[in-house]
Amino acid sequence: MLRPFPSYPACPVCGDPDVNPGSLAVRWAWDEGRRRAVGRFVPGPAHTGYAGVLHGGLLSALLDECLAWACAVEKRSFCVTGDLQVRFREPARLGEAVEISAWVVAAWGPYVKAEAEALAPSGAPIALATATFAAMSREESRALQAALRLVPGDVDVLGDDLGSGAPLPETRGKL
Repeated sequence: MLRPFPSYPACPVCGDPDVNPGSLAVRWAWDEGRRRAVGRFVPGPAHTGYAGVLHGGLLSALLDECLAWACAVEKRSFCVTGDLQVRFREPARLGEAVEISAWVVAAWGPYVKAEAEALAPSGAPIALATATFAAMSREESRALQAALRLVPGDVDVLGDDLGSGAPLPETRGKL
């Protein structure tokens, strides 16, 4: 079952085009069965890096935001990116949907390590990412949540019980 995440109206990735005309307007969701954050984006001419191909910086931003949602579910807190590594495999073509998903692989203290993939319509990997995030303080998370557009049915990262899923490995020190 997919449950949507809220959006931040001014965000360049998940924002509302009426508030931020340059937003990619991606609607992220939580896939409860797979325990992944997921999203879909169809790049258009305004997103080109060169000759009909999605700009790599935009693809990196999409992966980063998807990773952040997966980490937020794991920590029950909003998280900030500490490290992001992206490996581009194939070009993402304009007009073709890019499917993005992210999942957590380890957590320790306030930190979370997650992985993500962006797939072409054929299922071929376009890009793979790994990242480390840090949970925001409860006070910072509440302030961010107050700025989100949270509608009934959306995942409430600070309040929903999304199930524990499979236990994650406890990692000591830095990954």
